[in-house]
Amino acid sequence: MEKIHYLIPLFLILTFFGPGYQTISIFVWIWFPLSVYYCRTVSIRWFIPFYFANSFGTTLAFLGTLNTNDSNWLPEYFLFSAMLGFGMNILSCISLVCDRFAQNVFKGWPRFLVFPCIWTALWTILLYTWFLGDLTNYAYIFMGNNEMIQFTSFTGLGGLNFILSWGGTIGAYIIKFWISSNFGKDHDTIPYQLILESVNDVSSISESDNSVPMLGNDVEVEIMENNEVNSTQQNRKFRNIKIIKLANPVMIYFIVIFWVIVYGSFRYSSTYIPFYQQNIESYAAHSLVKVGCVIGANNNYEPKYYVNRTEELARNGTRFILWSEAVAIVNNIAEYNELEQGIKNISQMYKTYIGFTYGDLSSSNGKIYNKLTVMSPNGDILINYAKSNLVPFVEDEVTAGPKILQTNVTSDFGTIGGAICFDYNFPSFISQASKDNVDFMIQPSDTWGPNAGYHFRTNTIRSIENGFTLFRCSHYGFSGAWGPYGQTYMVVETVDDLIISFQIPLHKHVKTIYSVFGESWAWICLVFSILFCIIMIALTLSPDHIKRSIKKLFP
Repeated sequence: MEKIHYLIPLFLILTFFGPGYQTISIFVWIWFPLSVYYCRTVSIRWFIPFYFANSFGTTLAFLGTLNTNDSNWLPEYFLFSAMLGFGMNILSCISLVCDRFAQNVFKGWPRFLVFPCIWTALWTILLYTWFLGDLTNYAYIFMGNNEMIQFTSFTGLGGLNFILSWGGTIGAYIIKFWISSNFGKDHDTIPYQLILESVNDVSSISESDNSVPMLGNDVEVEIMENNEVNSTQQNRKFRNIKIIKLANPVMIYFIVIFWVIVYGSFRYSSTYIPFYQQNIESYAAHSLVKVGCVIGANNNYEPKYYVNRTEELARNGTRFILWSEAVAIVNNIAEYNELEQGIKNISQMYKTYIGFTYGDLSSSNGKIYNKLTVMSPNGDILINYAKSNLVPFVEDEVTAGPKILQTNVTSDFGTIGGAICFDYNFPSFISQASKDNVDFMIQPSDTWGPNAGYHFRTNTIRSIENGFTLFRCSHYGFSGAWGPYGQTYMVVETVDDLIISFQIPLHKHVKTIYSVFGESWAWICLVFSILFCIIMIALTLSPDHIKRSIKKLFP
């Protein structure tokens, strides 16, 4: 067995520490170039063990997704994790198979873009159509990097996916260059040939052909079999290298990365904090508003209990009180009326906004809804929302509400909007907040097991994409508030029967490029993916004269 196949067990490790709950970001960066290089190098039959190694690693990475304190690792949860792992890597293999095909068809720039375009397009389709939303997205390795994550305000997660996967083709190119330089038969000429190959994007250099085409003025440098070239040719060769070196794919990639970081840094440090060297009093919020969470007690769904807990926070001057997801249960209209009246009395007495949540079993048709209702200080209902994106398996008995984000304008918090927990996994749904210029978004939530930390970190991206302040209260999870640039105001673990309050600044809605164009970058990648596939088929099956015409645009 060739040594390259020793990468198979390494892929299992890289995926185990890749997209899941125990992500090590450098492992994800390594996985992409190694996977691209491996799949370009080996015979097609080795895709099968490659697929299984990645799938087993991903299964282990998400093994505890549905595990809760009282489930004790049920067998069906292992099945779910396996389905997740093997399903995710179908997308990976489709992208890599298309890239492998592209290497045999293209000789120029499309070789570097087929994989990232198809990868981004497939993951965007998953993001919008599959029930897991953006749970399984590799792009979350950028979490914690303020500069890189700001790019989502420009392109959404599609842009980060593109950069990450594009790095795979560039990394594979560097690996090929390094191996050829150190282990190739022709150490002196191969590195030079690879540079020329990358900048010309016209033809590949075969081991048997020593004639290398150059850019500009039809100049052709002949590398003689005995590697003896006259001084004039040698000087011309290195003079051309100096001129065209910046056009190679590696340099282009790093220039793009440079400008992505510049964009993110400028947006975070010079837009959030006004440019140039402004004193803090010129941009800081001069007043803070007190918000608070009522976290549900396990196995206690009595509405009266939580009404009393709410009043405790209201007495302390809390201006906005939010319950965690499905805190109470109302079985009939009478129970709901009693709950609503209790909340109304508190909101009017203490002049506070209250978002209360409950499992609504009062419907005459027997349907169950997961509800969020927001009451104003005047006792008016501002939002009355039924969760529209339900968690598979967990909420099988719940009926989904309309996929319409409800908003309302207030004098204290600007335009407010609300959605529940898993709703935030779907950017197509939450992007409605951009269209309505929402300033303050609330999120009652209920998470579990290892999913708790992952879920709150990923959901904060919605605030950057759409430019709103996010206020989150979670049962068995993380509660807190984040600003429209993703800045953390407060984050704290909240578990079982708890009330907390903290002060945050309020910012107006921030207009983002993403809020105007949405996932346009990803859909552009989808268009190019289809175009590349059509061109690859045409270059394989068309007559020679048609191939020559196509290669002028797609070398």
